[in-house]
Amino acid sequence: MITPYFSVRQDAEFVYIDIKVIHIKAQNVELRADGDIFMFSLPPYYLRLHFPGNIVDDERASALFDLETQTLAVKFPKETAGEEFHDLDLMTKLLARVGEKSQNDKASGASKPESKTKPLIEELGSDDQLENQQIKDGLTNGQTTFLSELDDAEKFDWQVTQEYPSAEEESLLSAKYGFNLHYSGFLMQTSDTGNDINDLDNPESSTIESRSKERVEKEDNKFDPDYYLSDLLDNDDIRELIQFTSPMVQSIQRSLEGRATDEMPEMEFTELEKKRMMSLPRRTYLIDSMVGLKSVYLGLIPLLFGYCYDVRTTLDDHTSESAWTIGKLAANIACLDSSFTSVRQVMIACMRRSLAYPLFRNWDLSQKCWDDVYYLLRGGKRAILKVFLDVNHIFAFHDTYYVYSKIVVEDYCAWVQTAR
Repeated sequence: MITPYFSVRQDAEFVYIDIKVIHIKAQNVELRADGDIFMFSLPPYYLRLHFPGNIVDDERASALFDLETQTLAVKFPKETAGEEFHDLDLMTKLLARVGEKSQNDKASGASKPESKTKPLIEELGSDDQLENQQIKDGLTNGQTTFLSELDDAEKFDWQVTQEYPSAEEESLLSAKYGFNLHYSGFLMQTSDTGNDINDLDNPESSTIESRSKERVEKEDNKFDPDYYLSDLLDNDDIRELIQFTSPMVQSIQRSLEGRATDEMPEMEFTELEKKRMMSLPRRTYLIDSMVGLKSVYLGLIPLLFGYCYDVRTTLDDHTSESAWTIGKLAANIACLDSSFTSVRQVMIACMRRSLAYPLFRNWDLSQKCWDDVYYLLRGGKRAILKVFLDVNHIFAFHDTYYVYSKIVVEDYCAWVQTAR
């Protein structure tokens, strides 16, 4: 568990705790005030503070997350209004486990009287002295050991020791990935919650080069020749998927038929799509020189390919597995790979992944998905935006995969509206 950076202040009625965390999902946050103990939990973050006075959890308590500063502002009322909490700037003292002496306490020689604990097992009298003696003779050795272990367990302090990451540990969290290499630390949040999309062993300590190398190695190991041959020879279900064309692609095809120019008629957005656009971040994107504008454009292709594959294999009716399918086929999501410098490289990566990971692994099916990608690109930025708004919705409301909405898809939804 990681202890987040925090600060504490107070006034006459409230204690204010500002906790620095990377993007949070509201339903995953746990906040609790119990007497003089405050606890915050959001895997992989955990914070427990021991205050010099009591706080209460009632209707006056609140918590707000500031997207700009990535700070969770928590407010709890004091049990006794006007009480002054001392030493709130001494973080080590606040982080100390209950009953654990702070440095100040040790220096002053302060101590607490030893608490007497009630015996865990009490021996009861019996009229049958012989039976009682037999039981005692048979269990004395084992009982003595068991009582000793229980006594040790009762005395053991089960509270987690909280420490800020060391400089060495922080250096391991310096990996940059996602849209425009703008993010880091996000994959730590999903490491313990079953992120089956992620293919990287240590994403937070990876580099652009290491991610590309690991992607190729994982694809080589995952490819199953027997599985591929089975889908090649016994593919009645796959033929139906190959023959399917989504309504959106059909609409673009009809619009292109008989037109003398490449200019597409403007597509209209539905009310739902307009609402989704309104929720996007308002940002101005300055593309990092390490990334390059071409790389950002190439990043559109894996997302479009993964989406087209899912649309074909679900007959345009997304399922609970759609987020996994799209993310697994998109190398810039599953492997955070942004090393591509040509369309050819992107297409090879997408084909390799489509023949190694999903349910249907068929060359002709993958080729039909490329036809769909072609028409979506011909549809222009509005067609692409419609797709990305749908992809973002699929990721954003998943308990684990929502992180990819934040580090990749959401930014693409906003950026593509100004892209040429």
